[in-house]
Amino acid sequence: MMLLQNVQNYYEKLVLEELTERGLISGYEQGYAEDIACVALNNLPPQYFRFEVDMGFYLEDEDHIMMSKQVKEAVDNAIAFINDKIDKEKT
Repeated sequence: MMLLQNVQNYYEKLVLEELTERGLISGYEQGYAEDIACVALNNLPPQYFRFEVDMGFYLEDEDHIMMSKQVKEAVDNAIAFINDKIDKEKT
């Protein structure tokens, strides 16, 4: 039985959107975007939902703005972290 099959973390959607907007989904070495997503998501609070419409209904505009800012910052930090790891592996 897949009890949690329909449970999702809203930040996953936001991080994917941010990576897409930055053009990091395609054209990069395989695994790069996934590594960034993992690092970013590990630094964001979980925000679980069953139905995406619930997130739009229950969150205030200020919450959406705050979450967007958190995602941008987490992705910035994740990119720096991953790029630093890549640079260290090259040396």
